[in-house]
Amino acid sequence: MNKLKCSLNTFLIFILVMGLGGCGRLVDRGYPGYLPNIIIILADDLGYSDLSCYGSEKINTPNLDKMASDGMAFTNFWTTCNVCSPSRASLLTGRYPQRCGVPFALGGVYSDLGLQDDEITIAELLKDKGYSTAAIGKWHLGIPLGFNYTTHQGFNSSSEFHPNNQGFDLFFGAVGNAFPDGRIPLIENEIVVDDSVTVATVTDHYNSRAIEFIKENKENPFFIYFAHTRPHAPWTPNPRFDGTSDGGVYGDMVEELDASVGEVIAVLKDLELDEKTLVIFTSDNGAAITEDQRYGSNLPFRGGKGTTWDGGHRVPGIFYWPGKIAAGEVSNQMATVMDLLPTIKNMAGAELPDDRVIDGYNIWPLLSGDDKTEQPGQSFYYYNGFNLQAIRDGKWKLHLPREEKMLVWWESGLRDLKDPLLFNLDNDSSESINVADENPQVVNRLLDQAQKVRNELGSWDIPGTGQKDIERLLNDRTTLRILRSHQDHQNLGVSKLDTTTPEINLYYWEIAKENRRKKLEELSEKN
Repeated sequence: MNKLKCSLNTFLIFILVMGLGGCGRLVDRGYPGYLPNIIIILADDLGYSDLSCYGSEKINTPNLDKMASDGMAFTNFWTTCNVCSPSRASLLTGRYPQRCGVPFALGGVYSDLGLQDDEITIAELLKDKGYSTAAIGKWHLGIPLGFNYTTHQGFNSSSEFHPNNQGFDLFFGAVGNAFPDGRIPLIENEIVVDDSVTVATVTDHYNSRAIEFIKENKENPFFIYFAHTRPHAPWTPNPRFDGTSDGGVYGDMVEELDASVGEVIAVLKDLELDEKTLVIFTSDNGAAITEDQRYGSNLPFRGGKGTTWDGGHRVPGIFYWPGKIAAGEVSNQMATVMDLLPTIKNMAGAELPDDRVIDGYNIWPLLSGDDKTEQPGQSFYYYNGFNLQAIRDGKWKLHLPREEKMLVWWESGLRDLKDPLLFNLDNDSSESINVADENPQVVNRLLDQAQKVRNELGSWDIPGTGQKDIERLLNDRTTLRILRSHQDHQNLGVSKLDTTTPEINLYYWEIAKENRRKKLEELSEKN
């Protein structure tokens, strides 16, 4: 993208964000009637303004800029949670995390939890239509049974959390985050193929396997869910990109991510598949904001990862498909990661059983330019774990009262809120001017709406009628109480649930270890 085009896009994005923050959702109509290839590229902890086409002046992302200028960039794109696993579950299922049973960031003390096998993923829908499917990169939706990170050690692919059991023909990547020493063992399907790879070079491995999969399946429709581990901590750049940006090591990692996207697009063009392939780029949540402000930017929004300020949920959203999505489009229509499943379902002519609620919408009419009509009054719910913390309806966003005992361990936002806070996102995208006192009717309406949401999707102290049961995954009821609130952490003598706290780690790991042993025995008996 040349500088003029990049500046124009940045200007348009800025104007739309600052002036039209409260736009509604879309009418669901229209979709193409054949089978395109589909690639979803998911960044890890990338901030809203970490790309040069979204305003970054320190990080240069020419490939993503080009993808945006040749496609559609959303200024109003949302992820359902401010941490990894819940938003990934929503992306693949089209449902809120509470509805699909992944309300927490998984691994460590949450090792017994994962995406249950009765959920239907994008991969499962497309596989039924004849697609070859691959999950490349970071899974983070449950640890398969028997997995112990030993090279060439097999583990149980029949575990419901295994990607091969969630519709993916190929899994190549990592179960979760990197080890403290920076290693990130690579798995291909059931086997740990390399336990020496580190975060510094893992993107190269991901890209090589993704490109290989594209070439292997160039004659047939394929779906790739490409979930990067960049720019999540630890912040260690690839030597090839060390010092390339003005954004420090974090910026170097984002530029590596951009180069990875460029390599994938280049292969599609070389194989003459670019006009047959929809490529989607987004992030699982906003950037983690550190005290010294060295890593990531979510401006102009407040907060970041771990918070229900908009900086934790509002992320880049770029849709690229030459000849099908008009070039140079910048949309301020509201869209979310939950919209990907219903949009892709309609494009592929796939079917879903009528026994489940899908929270997303088909946005193909907007992407194709067939229908830009808004459907006003749609809402968005900001959960942190089991706790509903905020609700948005049109231009209004209400932060709900909360206290310490309701909070999850990763909470980085408001910790003790006595009275609700109301913000008009049309003219206050930074959520800095509380207008609750001036709008009591709006506050009361949204409080009533929030209670209805709690009744359906649950809260920290009550189950919801539409909330997924995760208790069957926990053989010890104490663990569920620990997951629910800080009060139980304090009863155990720890201030909060933190994977770095030895007492809680030891306590829960022993329970998790025993639970997993029992499950393996049950599987062995069945076989």
